[in-house]
Amino acid sequence: MFDEKKVKEVSKLARIDLDADDVNFFSKEIIDFLKLVEKTEKIDLTKTAPLYHAPETSIKLREDNIDDDPKNDGINSAPDHDGKHFIVPKVIE
Repeated sequence: MFDEKKVKEVSKLARIDLDADDVNFFSKEIIDFLKLVEKTEKIDLTKTAPLYHAPETSIKLREDNIDDDPKNDGINSAPDHDGKHFIVPKVIE
């Protein structure tokens, strides 16, 4: 099984410096994960058909609507504009 020694070996290979608290934490996390994997291995899948591709689902499309409200226009909602262009401070001489 996975223990603190393995966590130290992996952290050394990954060049990650772990203190004792980190080693303890990660070893418990990995052990909990491996227990979860063991539970999934016990699931009976004999009656489940294999899935060869992602399920085909149709995407719900919405109609395109033109928004004529000038408040939603990028230019008109800018703090300074001339109706066609944004007006910004000069940054290059």
